[in-house]
Amino acid sequence: MTTHRLNHAWAALALLLFAAQVHSDPFPAPGVRLLFFDDASLETKENLVQTLHQPVKHPSNPVLKREHPWEGYRVQVYGTMIYDPELDLFKAWYMNIPATAADKVTVQGQRRPGHATLLSYATSKDGVTWDKPVLNLVDFEGSTANNMIAPDLYNPEGFAVLYEPSEPDPSRRYKGFCWDHGKGPLMMYEGQEIYGEGEDDGMYVTFSEDGIHWNPYEGNPVMRLGSDTGQVVLFDPGINRYVAYGRFGAGGRKVARSESEDFIHWSEPKLVLEPDEKDGANTQFYGISIDLYQGLYIGMLWMFWIDEGRVGRIDFQLCHSHDGIQWIRDPERRVFMPNGPEGAWDSGDMRAACRSVIVDDRVMIYYAGSLAKHGEGGPKRIGMDIGLATLRRDGWFSLDAGSTPGSLVTKPFIHPGTELHVNAEAQGGSIIAEFLPAQGPSFTSTTFQGDALEGVVAVDAATRSGMAGKPVRLKLTLTNAKLYSLWFGAQD
Repeated sequence: MTTHRLNHAWAALALLLFAAQVHSDPFPAPGVRLLFFDDASLETKENLVQTLHQPVKHPSNPVLKREHPWEGYRVQVYGTMIYDPELDLFKAWYMNIPATAADKVTVQGQRRPGHATLLSYATSKDGVTWDKPVLNLVDFEGSTANNMIAPDLYNPEGFAVLYEPSEPDPSRRYKGFCWDHGKGPLMMYEGQEIYGEGEDDGMYVTFSEDGIHWNPYEGNPVMRLGSDTGQVVLFDPGINRYVAYGRFGAGGRKVARSESEDFIHWSEPKLVLEPDEKDGANTQFYGISIDLYQGLYIGMLWMFWIDEGRVGRIDFQLCHSHDGIQWIRDPERRVFMPNGPEGAWDSGDMRAACRSVIVDDRVMIYYAGSLAKHGEGGPKRIGMDIGLATLRRDGWFSLDAGSTPGSLVTKPFIHPGTELHVNAEAQGGSIIAEFLPAQGPSFTSTTFQGDALEGVVAVDAATRSGMAGKPVRLKLTLTNAKLYSLWFGAQD
C-alpha cells in the first residue's frame, strides 16, 4: 500500500472514531442549553473556575404572609408555585396551618387539632404581591369566606401540582400529589394529638380542570406509605413517565423516587438520596425541590443540621442528576441558599416549593422561612411565612476566567448548522469560539463581548452550512468572562 493510500486509510479510521464518540457522548440537541453543573460534556477544561451563585432574597420578603385565622400559625410551601403564560399569572398552592397543636379548630364541621395541615390557593401578576381570592369551598369555623381549596382532602401535606395544558382530558390538566392522613383515628405523638395512620393514610392523587376545584382519585391512596415533607412531581419526556420524589419508602429523612405512566399506578419507591459520611451523623435531608430543566434534574436539598436533640437549622444545597436516579452532590458541599442573619424571619428554618419558577430572565425560588429552628419550642416557633429568592436564568453555576485566558473543549457532536448562543457576562472581556472538525482547518468565530442572556456568537451562514451534519468539537476561550450556558439555535 502506498504512503498516500495508507495516510488516507488512517484519516478515514480517525474520522470514524471521531464520529463514534458523538454517539457515546452527545452534545445537547438544538435548542437545549448546556449547563455547567459538571464536566460530563467536556473533553478538557483549563484555567476555568466553577462558581456557585447564591440566589438573591427579595427585599420585600416575606412576600406571602399570614393574614387570616385559617393561616394563623403558618403559611408554608409544602406546595407549588407556577407561572401560567396563557393568563400571565403566577399561581400558588400552599399549606396553611391555623393554630398550635394545643388548640382545636372546626373544618367542614369537624373538630380537628389546631395544627391540621390545610390547603390554600393564591395568585399574583408579578410573583411578589399575592391575592388570596375568596373561593367559598371550605368551611372554616362556620364560614366559607376564605381561599382554602380541596375540601375532599382531609389533612394533606406537600401538595405538588403539575400543570399540563396539552392534556387531552381537560379535567386532568392539573394533577396533584400529596400525603393525606385520611380520616383514620386520632393518635397521640409526644403529647400532641395528630392524625393516625389509618386505612386511608397514604399518598393521594387528585385532578382538576382549573387548579381550584379538585377531584381525588376514587382509588386513593395510590401508595400505602407516608411522606411527612414536601413532595415533588414532574413529567420526564425522555422516559415518557411521571416521576415523584418524597420520603415514601425512603426509611426516614431521605429521598425516594417512584415512576408512573398514568399518574395513578406508581412503581415501588426506591431510595435515591441519603446523607453520607461527609455530611456527618447529625445531618438529615428534610426534603428536596427538583427542576427538570434542559434535560437535567436540578435538586435543592433541604439540609437539616441537628445540633441538639431534635433541634436544628435547615438550609439548602444543590445536587443534580442526568437520569433522576444517580445523583451527584457538590463535592465541596457549598451552601446554595443560607438562612437569614440572626433574628431574621428565615434565620432558623427554611422549606422550599416543589419546583422553581423559571420564566424569562429569572429562576424564582419560593421558600417558607421561620425565626425558630426546626424542633425549637417557645414563642419563636409560632410563625412561618413565604419568601422569594431569584437567580439569573441558568445562573446556578458559571465557568469563570480572569485576565489569564481559560478554555474548554467539548466532546464531539454533530454540528446542527445553526447559530451558537451563550448566556454570559463578558464586559471588558471576551469569549471566542473555535470549531474543531475531525479533518480540515478549524474555524474561529466572531468574538462575543458584553452581558447577555441570549447572546449570539456569530458565524456566517455559509460556514455554518458547511459544518452542518459533520462531527466537530467546540473550543471556547474566555478572558474576564463568566459563562452560564451555551446552546445551538433550534432548526428553522
